[in-house]
Amino acid sequence: MAKTRVAGTVILMILALAAIVGCDLMAPQEPQVTHWAPALSPDGQSIVYASSTENGLALFRLDLATSREDQLTFNDAPNWSPQWSPDGTRVVYTSRREENVDLYILVLETMETLRLTTDAADDINPHWGSDGLVYFNSNRSGDWEIHAIDPLTSVMRQLTSRETAP
Repeated sequence: MAKTRVAGTVILMILALAAIVGCDLMAPQEPQVTHWAPALSPDGQSIVYASSTENGLALFRLDLATSREDQLTFNDAPNWSPQWSPDGTRVVYTSRREENVDLYILVLETMETLRLTTDAADDINPHWGSDGLVYFNSNRSGDWEIHAIDPLTSVMRQLTSRETAP
């Protein structure tokens, strides 16, 4: 009985020591983001997605017929969650710049980047609706709510609130 108790104590000490010195033998492995959050173009011919680069997450476009891959963003900020405009000419995405997370639009013909939101709160998860508005989540009210913004006029409105939640 004493030998069993000693063996159990030794095993617990080994596990504790392994945890203290950073042994990750039993720790779950975090997957590395390689190709993430694909979005199919309106014409069904290509996808945009985020992928790891030396500078962090960048956006790429993959032509599904030819497998040609083109990098779309080349900044030091992480860029993710790309979504196509209904006409397939622009991509809205999330980027962390200037210590803040906002939404940006990439005009594919010119490769020009336009900042869509500028609030100090975080704006994430953009989705370009068939009505031309960009729907997204923001914590500007203190809670994560759904907002809509017109990318042409920058008119924005909050669509949900904690007070109106069921």
